[in-house]
Amino acid sequence: MPARVLAPGLGAVAACCGEGVEASPYLQPGDWYATLAFRYLHSFRDFHGEEDVPVPSPPILYADTHVYGWLLGLAYQVNDRFALNLDLPFQYATRDTYYEHDPINFKSGIHRMEADGIGDMRIVGSMWLLDPKTHYHGNISLGLGVKLPTGNYRATDLSYRPTGPIYRPVDPAIQPGNGGTGIATQIEAFQKISNHLYTYLQGTYLFEPQDSNGTEYPIGDVRIPGAGKLNKPFRYESVPDSYLGRGGVGIVLWPQYGLALTLGGRMEGIPDKDVIGSTTHGTRIVGYSVYFEPGLTVTKGRYTFTVTGPVAVRRHVGTDPVTDRVEEKLHFHGSPFGFAALADYLITTSISVQF
Repeated sequence: MPARVLAPGLGAVAACCGEGVEASPYLQPGDWYATLAFRYLHSFRDFHGEEDVPVPSPPILYADTHVYGWLLGLAYQVNDRFALNLDLPFQYATRDTYYEHDPINFKSGIHRMEADGIGDMRIVGSMWLLDPKTHYHGNISLGLGVKLPTGNYRATDLSYRPTGPIYRPVDPAIQPGNGGTGIATQIEAFQKISNHLYTYLQGTYLFEPQDSNGTEYPIGDVRIPGAGKLNKPFRYESVPDSYLGRGGVGIVLWPQYGLALTLGGRMEGIPDKDVIGSTTHGTRIVGYSVYFEPGLTVTKGRYTFTVTGPVAVRRHVGTDPVTDRVEEKLHFHGSPFGFAALADYLITTSISVQF
C-alpha cells in the first residue's frame, strides 16, 4: 500500500482547485509531505485458474481472512526534481480456517489465527523526468529504492490439532513481513487536460531476489503422501515479487473545496516466478486481481483527504513451479492446488499534510 495513495492526481487537483489561484502541483525544495493511510481487505471466496467465478469452498479450502493495514509515509523534497520517501506499514490480521488446524480429518472445527505488528519498510528516491518549471501541468516521476525486512515473517499462533493446541506459523497472507530485502521501483505521472479534468498513473514493482524465507506454512509439518522429496520445498514460504498498477481520470466537482471524483482501474498481484533469483525452495499463491476503482479526493490548503472503494472485476489464481512439480509427481487431474481466496472489494483512505 504506497504511502501517497492518490499521489499522481494530487498535483493536478492542486493546479485545478486552488480556490481561484493556481497553486503549485509540486512540492518545493525543503518541503515535507506526511501521509497516514488505511486499507481494509476481506477475502473468503475461493478462485481457481482462469475461472473468474467463485468455486465451492469445502473445509480443505475454506479461509476467511481480514487484514487491517495502516501506513505512515514521509516524503522530503530535496530539490526541484528529487525527493526521498519512507513508508512504514502496520497491520492487524485474522484468518479463520479448518485445514490449518486439522489438515487430515477436519475434526477440530474452524479456528482463528491472528498476527499484528509493523511490516516491511520501504525507502525510495524519486525524480521528475521533466523540469517542473516548464512542465507545470503534467510530468512523470520514476523511483528506485529498497524494501527492508523490518516486519515479523515468523509470527505464530495456536493451531488446534487433534493431539492438542500447538504454536505454528500463521499463513503468509497475514504475516506482517516476508523476510526479504527487495528492490522497489515505481512510476507516477499526471496530466492536466482542462480546468476540471486530469489523468493520473501509478505503478510499482517489487523485485524480491530471495528464494524462501525458511518459514513453514501453518501445515508445513504435515507430509503430503506420495510427494517424496517435494514435501520439503512445498512446506516453506516463498519470498515473491509483487506489483501494483493504477490509472484513470479525475473530475473536479467543487473547485472551491478541492473536491474531485476519480474513476480508474487497479491491478495488483504476484507472478509465478521472480525476475531475479530462484523460485525452487518455497511455494507461493500466484494470481492477480483487477478492480474498478472509484474515489474522492478533497484538497484544502496543506491538507488532502482521499477515499477509494476498488471493486473486483477480474480475478485469476495460478500455480508456482514448486506446486506444478507436486501436481506432476502426484498425477493430479483437476488439481486441488492453485486455489486462493481473493477479495471482492477493498477500502482505502488517507490523510496527508504538506509542511
